[in-house]
Amino acid sequence: MTEIITVCGAGIVTTFASVVLKKYSPEISVLTAITGSIIIIISILPELTPFISELNEIGDLAGIDQSYITILVKSIGICIAGKFSSEFCRDNGFSSLASKVEFASKITVIILSLPIYTDIISIASELLKVN
Repeated sequence: MTEIITVCGAGIVTTFASVVLKKYSPEISVLTAITGSIIIIISILPELTPFISELNEIGDLAGIDQSYITILVKSIGICIAGKFSSEFCRDNGFSSLASKVEFASKITVIILSLPIYTDIISIASELLKVN
């Protein structure tokens, strides 16, 4: 509960500071927003440890290969980082750049997931073989 209060407080303070500084120095305003964003990310990262542990436990119980869990966690991280970055670009008036960041994130997840696609195709081809 205190983590979300920290995140909300950092968001409000950063927004206020950025708006005030934008009048005097737009460059410093952007740096303030970046700093606030980094503080928010750093404050929430420790909360991911139980999530990752739970995913690993569920994977073990279900007999899922650990590499699939790793791909899932990395994919979630890429999606969050991509969305966060693209929204930051969009907020600063670079919607075209934001679209490219989102596209790159999606392509990265697809490439990261290739081993899963390969395994699915292999399993499907084994099931379709007629002896």
